[in-house]
Amino acid sequence: MFSRTRNKEIFMSKPLIFSLTAWLVLAACEPVPAEPPATVFTETTKVETVVEQHNSQNSLDWAGTYRGVLPCADCEGIDTLLTLNMDNSYLLSITYLGKETDTIQQQGSFEWDNTGSVVQLLHLKDGAALYKVGENQLFQLDIAGEIITGDLSDNYKLIKQNQPPQARLTGVRWTLSELMGQKVLTTEPDSTPYLEFSIDNRVDGFTGCNHFTGAYEAEGLRLRFKPLATTAKACLHTSVEEQFLSTIHGIDNYTLNDSGLAFYKARTAALARFTSKQLQP
Repeated sequence: MFSRTRNKEIFMSKPLIFSLTAWLVLAACEPVPAEPPATVFTETTKVETVVEQHNSQNSLDWAGTYRGVLPCADCEGIDTLLTLNMDNSYLLSITYLGKETDTIQQQGSFEWDNTGSVVQLLHLKDGAALYKVGENQLFQLDIAGEIITGDLSDNYKLIKQNQPPQARLTGVRWTLSELMGQKVLTTEPDSTPYLEFSIDNRVDGFTGCNHFTGAYEAEGLRLRFKPLATTAKACLHTSVEEQFLSTIHGIDNYTLNDSGLAFYKARTAALARFTSKQLQP
């Protein structure tokens, strides 16, 4: 009796065991809830773009010669001729009209103000020192750097001259005196390199050994040499010749003042300097 009852209890408990086992299996198979994605914090760097402001210094073709008659308190006017060069040098000539005085010539360097719109002539002994640079004209400023006002305000300006640059380069033999910052010394007579410009945009020259000829382009203070034809004489010392030809092929602007002629590439230091000798007609 006991055995039959015991077997019945075991038989009746099996469905319960199976149900519990099935529930555990199903619970184990349920997908685990996905964890929320981790929040990634990144440091944001603010990038500031510096845009170069356009001004007279970097936007205008300001290099050249300017002229005008400025008002004068005790004379008929001040005839003013001012040349600004790419290397920040200047040449100033002033004549007091109606007075028996000689023309005053001064040269030196100038600097731009922080806005790139005003130039100041440095170490000036006579004449106006501050000018606002405009399109093909200079406006004289007062000693405080302000625009001059009044009835004669329109007369305080210099106008850029359109003199053909060839006229200033021709009629002269330009003898090389300095190359890449070094003085040019020659050990033989008539062996110094030189250049001669003609009004029809032709150039002839001598390298110290060989002669050459070719063409050039000039506009304002811009200057560029086209390919040159050179003689083929054998030379004992070719270093100056090679450097001279390489230098003049690479220049793109020049200055011309009482010190002579100088060649530049952009705004670098002078690559070559020349002194002048008037050609015989």
